[in-house]
This record gives sequence, structure tokens and C-alpha cells, in this order.
Amino acid sequence: MGGKMDTQDKIIATAIDMVGRQINLDFTVRELAEKANVNLASVNYYFRSKYNLFNEVEKYFVRQSHCIYEEMARLNAGPREKIKFWAIKTMEHIMEYPGIIYLIVTKLLHNRVKSAGIVDLIDTLECSITPLIEELTGISDDFTVSAKLMQLFSGVVAPVLFYYGAGRTFNIDLQNKKDREAYVESLIESIL
Repeated sequence: MGGKMDTQDKIIATAIDMVGRQINLDFTVRELAEKANVNLASVNYYFRSKYNLFNEVEKYFVRQSHCIYEEMARLNAGPREKIKFWAIKTMEHIMEYPGIIYLIVTKLLHNRVKSAGIVDLIDTLECSITPLIEELTGISDDFTVSAKLMQLFSGVVAPVLFYYGAGRTFNIDLQNKKDREAYVESLIESIL
């Protein structure tokens, strides 16, 4: 059984790399098998389709995002610092795996099917960040708090999309940790 898991894990890790880091949704299952150094039959046996592999990549991203929320919850810090922690860690994670956002957007726009992973991620975002926004701002109006949450989330994701999609982020170097932190601080200040 251990050998099977090793092969399955290699396939998933390779798919995460190809989709997440290389921003490649157009690879063939044969190319993936070669890159993972497994036989094609193993990929077909474990996953049956490239779409199922994409689901595994999405699940990985959701699990990693949950880890960020769990770390944030354990912080002994105020709401502003927790929001800043979440924003920086989320931005760093998306920058490491920019293809994940491409995959999610592609699935949502092309398939027009609700993704359980993304719905869960949005629910977790709302449950984790909404109380912090309310505590920090004193605002309890659901619409206003939701608008601020959406602005924060968009402010974290959009610059990474611009960086990888257009190679530009309005003269902010997202690869530079100080610039990224200053951007997040400005984002939080302007929204909250």
C-alpha cells in the first residue's frame, strides 16, 4: 500500500507543480506521467482524468489556505495584525502557486459549476476575517462588512494576477518582502 501512496503523491505533487508553479493547464496526462516518472497507467488508475487531477490541485490549495487561517487564529495579536498576517501569507502562497488562481478562475468561468473547495474557502474567509473587521472597525452592518471583506480579498489576489498576467504591478515589486508588506499595510489602512 505504501508504494501506491508514493506513486499517487508523486503524481499529485507533479500536477501541483505544473499547474501551480508553471501555470500550465494544457499539459497532457502523458507529459505529467513522464515528469512524475510514473507510468501512464498509474495516472489513469488513480485519477481517471486530468479534471480529477485539477480537483486534487484545488484541494491542495484549499488545505494550504486553511493552514493560514489556523495559524492566524493561534496568533496572540489584535485584529489588524491578524488581518495583515492573513493578507501577507495568502499573497505569498498565491505568488508561489499563481497557477492555482488561474485554475480556479478557469474552472469557475468555463464549467460554471460551484466548486466545493472554493465555496468552503469563501466560507472560511468570511468566518475568519469578518469578526476581525467588525472588531477593528466597530461596523456591524452586514453589507458594509462584506464589502470590506471583498475589497480586502480582491486587494490581495489582484496584484498577483497583474504580476503574473501582465508583468506589472503599478511599480510595486511584489517579489520584495518590504514592498509586499508596505502594500498590505496600505491596503488595510485604506479599506479599514
